[in-house]
Amino acid sequence: MVYAVLTSLSLVCLAAGITLLATSQALSRRARRYHNGMQALLRMGGRGLEPLEIPPLAWPVLQASGWGHLALKGHWFGHAVATEFGAPGIVDRMRLPKKGPPLKFNVGGGPDVTLTVVMTHSAVRGESRMFAEQLARVFILLLEDALRARTEAISLALAERARLTLYLQHDMRNLAQWVGWVCTDFSDCTDPDALLTAARRLQSNAPLARERAQKLMASLGKSPTDESPSNVDLRQAVLKAAQMAGVEVILDGQATVVIAQALLARALDNLFSNLAPNWREPLAPKPVLQINPTADTKSAVSMVSLHFFSALPDTTPRLSPEKLFEPFASGRPGGLGLGLYQARKSLREAGGDLTARLEAQGVMFLLSIPSKEDCTA
Repeated sequence: MVYAVLTSLSLVCLAAGITLLATSQALSRRARRYHNGMQALLRMGGRGLEPLEIPPLAWPVLQASGWGHLALKGHWFGHAVATEFGAPGIVDRMRLPKKGPPLKFNVGGGPDVTLTVVMTHSAVRGESRMFAEQLARVFILLLEDALRARTEAISLALAERARLTLYLQHDMRNLAQWVGWVCTDFSDCTDPDALLTAARRLQSNAPLARERAQKLMASLGKSPTDESPSNVDLRQAVLKAAQMAGVEVILDGQATVVIAQALLARALDNLFSNLAPNWREPLAPKPVLQINPTADTKSAVSMVSLHFFSALPDTTPRLSPEKLFEPFASGRPGGLGLGLYQARKSLREAGGDLTARLEAQGVMFLLSIPSKEDCTA
């Protein structure tokens, strides 16, 4: 009797051991499949895939974990997208008492991109369902990450295009303003001597105007390449910008600055074009500009200052100090309100700055321009 009981107990323990071994082996296989699937999905994340390229590549991994159907619908920048993998009824045809509840994810990238993902699995619960849901959530994270990267890249590109358009708009206005000044000079000529003087002035300004026009045409329709900083003779750059604005200035000092020539030219052109209508008044004194190189310091960047005072006629509307550099705030009728804003922005992009201080009779301007590259960058 005792022998029979011991024999039965041994058989029960053996059966339990075999069951545990089989269960552990099954769990181990599922864990390995889960690990391999997870690694496959994570490798996709490092490939820089487009968002809509991810679902078809990820589907074999998801299908191997028991997902029977995946449907993706939504809108991609105005275009309706709808794709699915597996068959909607495949889970119903599996001989199971009940199919697992579907998972639904809403993935968005702003108003232009909205996607809905619905996934159906064959299991209601258990380790198979748990492993599969983890893979599904990693898949959704990959989709969201790729979507975020794509929409951010588009937003940055649109912002850069808007910035370039803003610059080009004012560059074209500056050139048109110069043409208007030339026409005014010629139309005001009342004798041959005055006509000859205007023609000589046009002849001296024409090469610089042609250079500006060629750069403007080259920039239209494409993004110009970034220009590296180089040594620039600040005195010559200031005189060229004044000449382009049709004004004569008194300039003291000389210095070499380290800046992208396009940024310096844009800053000076916008600044002088903004002030030229006041400087061209018949009784207006010539503006006096002073270049002051700063002494070398322990700072990685040395600066050169260019400062001057610009008188404002009594008839010129006055802006409040906080409005001087605000975009689209103009003190002149018909002004775009972008000249000082773009001048300051260009210098700041180059590591410098433009400040202004309102005084009783006008505005004191101070330009700070790098004269040595930042060695720590």
